[in-house]
This record gives sequence, C-alpha cells and structure tokens, in this order.
Amino acid sequence: MLDALLSAFITIVSGPSILFLIAGVVIGLVVGVIPGFGGTVGLSLLLPFVFGMEPISGIAMMMGLLSVVATSDTFPAVLIGVPGSVSAQATVMDGFPLAKKGQAARALSAAFFSSLFGGLFGAVLLTMIIQIAKPIILAFGTGEMLMLAVFGITIVGTLTGASISKGLIAACLGLIIGSIGISPGSSEYRLDFSNFLEVQNSIVMYLGNGIHLMVVAISIFALPEIVELLRSNKAISEKAKLEPSGWLKGFKDFISNKWLVLRCSFLGSFIGLIPGIGGSCIDWISYSHAKTSVKNNEEFGKGDIRGVIGPESSSNSKEGGALIPTLLFAIPGSGGTAVLMGGLILLGVEPGIQLINNRLDLVYTIIWSLAIANIFGALVCVYLAKPISSLTTINFTILAPFLISLILFAIYNSSRSWGDLIFAMLIGLIAVYMKRFEYSRVALMIGFVLSDGIETNLYQTIQFYTIEELFLRPIFLVLIAICVLSILSGLKIIDKAKKLSQSTKAIEYTRNPQLYFAIIMSFIGVYTIWATKDLAFLGKVFPQSVGITMLVCSLSLIYQIHFAKSGSIVLHDSEANMVNKEGVQPFWMPIFWFLLPLLVAIFIGFYIAIGLFVFWFLKRIAQVKTSLCFISLISIWILLAIISHFMVMDFAPGILQTYIELPWPIN
Repeated sequence: MLDALLSAFITIVSGPSILFLIAGVVIGLVVGVIPGFGGTVGLSLLLPFVFGMEPISGIAMMMGLLSVVATSDTFPAVLIGVPGSVSAQATVMDGFPLAKKGQAARALSAAFFSSLFGGLFGAVLLTMIIQIAKPIILAFGTGEMLMLAVFGITIVGTLTGASISKGLIAACLGLIIGSIGISPGSSEYRLDFSNFLEVQNSIVMYLGNGIHLMVVAISIFALPEIVELLRSNKAISEKAKLEPSGWLKGFKDFISNKWLVLRCSFLGSFIGLIPGIGGSCIDWISYSHAKTSVKNNEEFGKGDIRGVIGPESSSNSKEGGALIPTLLFAIPGSGGTAVLMGGLILLGVEPGIQLINNRLDLVYTIIWSLAIANIFGALVCVYLAKPISSLTTINFTILAPFLISLILFAIYNSSRSWGDLIFAMLIGLIAVYMKRFEYSRVALMIGFVLSDGIETNLYQTIQFYTIEELFLRPIFLVLIAICVLSILSGLKIIDKAKKLSQSTKAIEYTRNPQLYFAIIMSFIGVYTIWATKDLAFLGKVFPQSVGITMLVCSLSLIYQIHFAKSGSIVLHDSEANMVNKEGVQPFWMPIFWFLLPLLVAIFIGFYIAIGLFVFWFLKRIAQVKTSLCFISLISIWILLAIISHFMVMDFAPGILQTYIELPWPIN
C-alpha cells in the first residue's frame, strides 16, 4: 500500500500532471467565486478540454477544480451574502454578518483552514475505505450491481427536487436520454425518430450514435445558471474590505474549535457517500449540528465564527465521501462526481470493480490530487484573497458573452456536429424550466450517466439468474429493502416540507406553466413506450420500464398540480418570486441571447459569428465602450484560435463556408 501511495504521489507531482492540477485549481477558484456555478457546472465546462488527454493529467485537472470550488465559493458567501455554490449556503448565515461587522478576513481565514482540514479528512477516509472495500466489491454480482444502481437513482429521485414525482421524472428523463442510440442488449437503434423520418435523415443518423455526455452535462448545468444570472443585469456586489489582522484571528478560531471541525468533517464524509443528497443539504446539517452542540450559541445567525467553521469543514470533506460510491461501485455520490465519472469514462477510465482490481494506481492518483489540490487551493485563496474578492464586483453581463462563446464552442466539439448544438439548446431549455420548477437536474445527470450500466446489468441479470436464484442472494434482498426504505423516508421528508406555507396567488401564478411542463414529460414517457414496442425483448425492456415509470410519475404530478392548494410544495416556482422585482429581464431574453450566435452562425459560420456576438452583446447589453468592444472581439477570436490549434478543436461551419473557400480559422 505505502509503495503504491508513494508511486502515485511521485507521478502526480512530477512531469506535466502537477501543472494540470494547478490549472484545475485556478479554474476552480474562478468558478467558485461566480455565484451559482459550483463544481458541477465548472466540471461540465472542463470536459471538452480534458477529452483526449493522458488519463493522469486529465484526472489531476478535474480533481483540482472539484476540490477547490468548495473553498473559493466562500468568497461571495462571506463578502456579498450570496453562496458561490449550494455547499456555501449555510456559510452565509454567519459569514456575511461577520463581514458587515468588519471581520470578513477572520471569517474567510477560518473558512479556508476548515475547508482544508475537511478536504484532507475526506482524502484520508477514502484511502482507508479503499483498503477494506475490495472483498466487499467482489461479493457483488450483476444482480447486486443492478439494485445498487437502482438504489442510487431511487434515493436521488426521492431526496432531491421539490417532490418525489419531480425527482423521479428527472431521473427517468436522464435514463431515457441515455437510451438513445444502439441498445447494448440487442444492438438495435432506438429513440432516433426513425418511426417518423427516413433512415438516412440527418436527425436519425445523429441520434443513432447516442448523445454525448458533454452535451448533456453542459446543457443542464451551465445554461440554466447563466440564464438566471443574466436576468438580474447588474453588478454582483459592492467591494468588501478585508482587515489584515483577521487572518491570524481566523486561524486561532480554527484551532480553538478543532473538535467541532473534526465532527463536522466526519459528518460531511459520511453523508457525502450517500448518492445524491450530500451537496444539497450537508452544509445545513453541519450548521445545525454546530449550533446545537456548542455552548453560548445565541449569536448564531448574527455573526458567530463557529457558524462558518461547521459547514465549511463538511463542504470539502463530502467530496472524499462522494468519491467512495463513485470509484468503488460506479454510482455517483453527487452531481459533481456524476460529471467527474463522465470525465473518467471519456479518458478511458471505467470506475467500479475493474478499476480497483486493475488500476489501483489511478485511484491513488485521484486521492493525492484531492489532497494536494485542497492544500494548494487554501493557500492560494489566502494569498489572493484581495484580488479574488474584487471579481465579485464585476457586472455579470460583461462575463456572459465570453462564457456563452466558450460553452457553445465546447458543445460543438463534443462530436463536431451541428446536432450537438441543436440538441444542447433543446435540453438546455428543458433544464431552464426544471430549475424554475425545482426538478432535480442532479437526478437527470446521474440517470444519464448510469443508463448504460443499469441496462447492461439488467440484461445480464436476466440471462444469468432466475427469479428464485436472485431472491436467494442476501445482498440483493438487503438492497431491495434499502430501496423501499429510501422511498418511504423520502415520502416523510417531502410530507414535512409541504407544511411550508405558499400563497394562493403564487399557486395560481404557476399552476398552468407547471401543468404544461408535466404534460410534456408525460408525452416523453408515452413516446418512449411507443417507439420501442417493436424491438426485441432485451432492446425494449429497459426503455419501456423507464417510460412507464416516467408516465406514472408524470400523471401523478399532473393530478397534484390540478388539485394543488395553498401550502403545496409541488408548485414552488422561482419565477413567482422574481416577477415583481425591479430590473429583472424577461424570462425568455437570456435564452434568446444563447440562440442568437447560433442563428447567425448558420449563415456565416461559428468563428465569425461569435466575435460579432461578443461585440454586440458588450455594446448593446453591457453598455461597454466601443473601443473595449473591439478589443474583446479580437480577444475572443485569438483565444478560440489558440484553443482550436493546440487542442485540435474545430468551428461549426455555416452556409458561407459551404460555397466559399476561406482560410483557417474562418473555414
């Protein structure tokens, strides 16, 4: 073990791997500072650039980003009272009041050191689990792996989103998208609209190859967040002052509360290994534990440093916990690890039993990357606190055109097809409404990532075992019981959540939009059932089972919406809370800004269109000086050309390029 750990450490710190790790950390710092992004969005944006890399370098870059976001997202939480990601929500409760008292540096210092300890704790726990997990993994057959994956889908579907129906609908949608293309059980094409269109139609040919993971990841996470941030159309914050003496005081707070740090780190790792629920609630669980387990807690919520230390200790330690089911069983423990698992697959690394048996060196590389990134990230955050905090004062409309450009460029290079861009916009539009109506996008992503594995285990289980043999396997029976208990516990949690009040006006405002969206989801279930009815049994058993489940959940949700009354959590709609706010852009406008460069690119090609889009957006929307708009136009063209050259990426052609021979990169 020690030799393997030492060898992995030498590998990660020597050669180009350490540079990619540092690059991932730097990107993670920036992603964490932008409110609403988080590690899931950051990783989804990074996937196109790690595709084709040497595995260790790609792993180092992804782990660098994932490890440090939970540290840097503390900046906006403390300085402006807006969490950089969901893992920093509870930090706002006491971090922002401390900043208003002139103790921002103290809060940041305590948070950074707590996050550092939590991250290292998660890495150590992951190392220990790996040593004892191998014999447990070998006891799992295809039946047990199938039920374990079903458990992951079940618990994510029931414990995320505004209702169980919405969570399961999102998970089923991910499974259906993952079913598009060739069936692994019967090698038949399915869900490619060949029922309606000619076999040689470009849509049929595109869908026949399946949907690329990067298209789904970027669409469901990045697009909705950017749309929401763009709607405010204003500066994120005012500049916060950092007092020099606070850094040492924050470190002393960390030392004096060492047992609280240890308890919350363990809590974060433990809950993080439960698929799907850690990222959304662990900070609040830790905050509650900190408040109830310490003395003199009257200042909690008003500026108690322990209210920062508790959740920050758990926010980083959960990553180590979430990696346990991801690496051992190929069951993502969170949205971030779901995208990470997709990235590993793109690099040719398959998580699960074979990874533990054959490539244990890569597992240790991931562990060392997690540990080193946490140390490096915390030190960089302390050193660059002042300039990084100034990023929170930038108007997001200035950053938006550059982000949109990179997102569209990355999506196209998933498979160098216009189909990727079109499908991404469709899925992105659905994801925007999922975010608005509180459907779990994490459940969709985990469903998509697990789709192929679940179906493969399903048809292997059907071929290898009889019903009687399956129910004689103890682990299989235990997993069935756990699935049932997870559904029952989810019902209780949702029932308690329904007690939250909601005005009748809000119910009436959102009833019809939610009803129409639920009907669309039911149609997707119906189409899946109908489109696969003529396939062989092994080709249709999986998509039809998912389609039936989605249809039942959609009909249940339609019933709930139709008869919803005041106090029903099912009809929560973020739009109802924003409709009367001053300065908020119409819901459709940011979506139009995403579509605009694509519409122009159809005629003149992506490379030319994206430069003109950046110029127009900065001039018209961000109201930047004309000279700076020209500089930005040239800058984005140079940046994309450099990326295209060194990473062998391409630009979507338009009608112009079809008829006129143009030089690179305009071609």
